[in-house]
Amino acid sequence: MPDARLWGMSTTSETGPFPFDIASGDVSDSAVVLWTKVAPPGTSVSWFCEPDDEAAGAPVTGTALTGTAASDSTTGAVHVPVTGLAAGSRYRYWFESAGHRSLEGKFRTIPVDRPVRFAVVCCAKFNSGFFNAYRAIAQMDDIDFVLHLGDYIYEAAEIPVGKQTAGANIGRPMDPLGTCVTYDDYDTRYREYRGDADLRLLHSRHAMIATVDDHELSDNAWSGGADEHDPARDGSWDDRKRAAITVWNDWMPTMRNPFGGAGHSDDHIWQEISLGVAGRILLCETRLARSNPADPDGPNKSELGPEQRKWVLDTLDSPNEGWTFLAMPSMLASVEAAASDPTALFALRKLKLTDPDAVETFHDLWGVFATEKAELLAAVHAAERTIVLSGDVHFSAEHISTPDGSGFVEWTVTSITSPNLDDKMGWPRGAESLNYEAALVKTLPDMQWCDLDSHGFLIVESGPQAVSCQWWFVDSVKELTDGVSMGRQVVVPTHPRGEVAG
Repeated sequence: MPDARLWGMSTTSETGPFPFDIASGDVSDSAVVLWTKVAPPGTSVSWFCEPDDEAAGAPVTGTALTGTAASDSTTGAVHVPVTGLAAGSRYRYWFESAGHRSLEGKFRTIPVDRPVRFAVVCCAKFNSGFFNAYRAIAQMDDIDFVLHLGDYIYEAAEIPVGKQTAGANIGRPMDPLGTCVTYDDYDTRYREYRGDADLRLLHSRHAMIATVDDHELSDNAWSGGADEHDPARDGSWDDRKRAAITVWNDWMPTMRNPFGGAGHSDDHIWQEISLGVAGRILLCETRLARSNPADPDGPNKSELGPEQRKWVLDTLDSPNEGWTFLAMPSMLASVEAAASDPTALFALRKLKLTDPDAVETFHDLWGVFATEKAELLAAVHAAERTIVLSGDVHFSAEHISTPDGSGFVEWTVTSITSPNLDDKMGWPRGAESLNYEAALVKTLPDMQWCDLDSHGFLIVESGPQAVSCQWWFVDSVKELTDGVSMGRQVVVPTHPRGEVAG
């Protein structure tokens, strides 16, 4: 393997004043946000964006766009919103400063008149594995964008506190070694992640649309705190939360920042993404307005917060051309029934889906927001052609409540590297876990299939008629590898139940 991948260095020959290369994000059918960091901070840069013909060596056609932008005076970040693009088209872009040209990036705008194909990812713990899944997605030339459901970084210390699993001993220690609490801590952690060659390759090849989950903040975070946040030790939670999201906004190719900032919109992270005739994505965020999980359940207890909940319910109730994807950072399907089986209960406890000392639902999951969850499930059942996309639980799963796929459907993506059951137990992939997978499928009527060990991503293709999902798995995360294979595929409504790929 190239040394650049092993050491997390840039694979470009010269980055000059662009030490973290480039990225694109928040793409639509006509717009995108271009991103870079430039040194020194405060430097003005020129940006260029032009159509990119798929044929090698083909002449560039269409209108080239260019302009100048000032980088952030403190961080050097550059966020350029580019509009007036053609739908369903490939573009290339780059930045120039002080006689230096950045790496060239590419993205596609979302088509409006044909099927849309996108990757879904979540949960990338730096010290638990190599980002082989990101590299695999980067090398796919048939996807329109990447949807990130959160846990882009982990705030955890190298030797974690609380219930978090320790990392793997593979030469990728966390930086800083301690838990991220301050602005500088989070900034250093993002700097480490964006030093990874495979993540940078992903950002250079595809636009990313991202939400956040708890680890962009702190383990099991909610609006007023987190499991491991101690005000006496860590200071104000509001200050920590603001610092974490401000740094996220600084490093990500997005203009969304609920805390505002120079040149950025004072806006929520959740958003609707139009897919044209293929449908829409309702990308949710479930941490910044989340109620205290310990509060009694009732109509005011919420993961979404009142504003976002109203938006989700109203949008699900509104007519839509194509499919609706309700994209949640965490799995919506229930697992409570599996606690009645000792084998399944063991897996649930190890995966933090039930309380480690009882059979109650773990307090960080949808099960303790029962009233709001019931409201959401009713809206999903009532809405035509609606599918839930979710992550967070560190395993793959397919839920279908009716044989023809007309009821509740949820596709859950596994982690990029964060510990799965085999990682937690120290046993080989696809061996002992098979018994626990069988127990979960047996005790959970809607669960058609699960894989508790593999790491990877989803590829979802949505068209005017059918929608499909493929679960792709990498060979390993403990070493650098290009090995990747499809583990399962499902088509709704034509063939609602998935099949193991041959």
